[in-house]
Amino acid sequence: MHYPPGYKLAESELAEEFSVSRTPIRQALQRLEYDGLTEIRNGVGTTVRQVDRAAFDDIFALRLRLSELIGEFPAYDEVPLALATVDGLLRPAKQAKADNNKADFWRLNHQLQEATSKLIANHALRDTHERYYLQACRIWYSVIDDLFEAQSSDFIVEVTDIGRALQHGDVRAVGYIQRNHISYGMRRIVELSKRHPAPT
Repeated sequence: MHYPPGYKLAESELAEEFSVSRTPIRQALQRLEYDGLTEIRNGVGTTVRQVDRAAFDDIFALRLRLSELIGEFPAYDEVPLALATVDGLLRPAKQAKADNNKADFWRLNHQLQEATSKLIANHALRDTHERYYLQACRIWYSVIDDLFEAQSSDFIVEVTDIGRALQHGDVRAVGYIQRNHISYGMRRIVELSKRHPAPT
């Protein structure tokens, strides 16, 4: 399920697609608006927001800082489950890269994000960490076709490094590993935008 920018999200159609009532769909759409992923306008309904490249620097700069804070509020009791999750990502990550399977790649990215978010004991920080991850995903979705080879290789390294840090119970290292990989990805997007500038 991929909804491009500008796509109108109709409650009734989504309820049918996911085989649920309209109430959880309405709640999900409200959450998506809160996360900055959709826009609700009277007379129009809910639409997927356009990717705002102008917000790129702000989103990624904040994600770098949020990752650095993971070690300041560690949920050590979540380490065993996070380690099991991360260990289970390595083989499918290699397979997704070999198969050029972007859908699996995104699913695995989301699982890694969920595992690292659970390592944050501070709920406000965790919520913000997840929110800006989702906003960054919107940017990634728009460029992944051009960057899949490099990004999927980098993801395998990230999973390996985070797994190693978790084996030692080092939540602070997990945050810095994530921060470094966010920075690598940010540089790739910047370089891509220099090669293919957006039309004015």
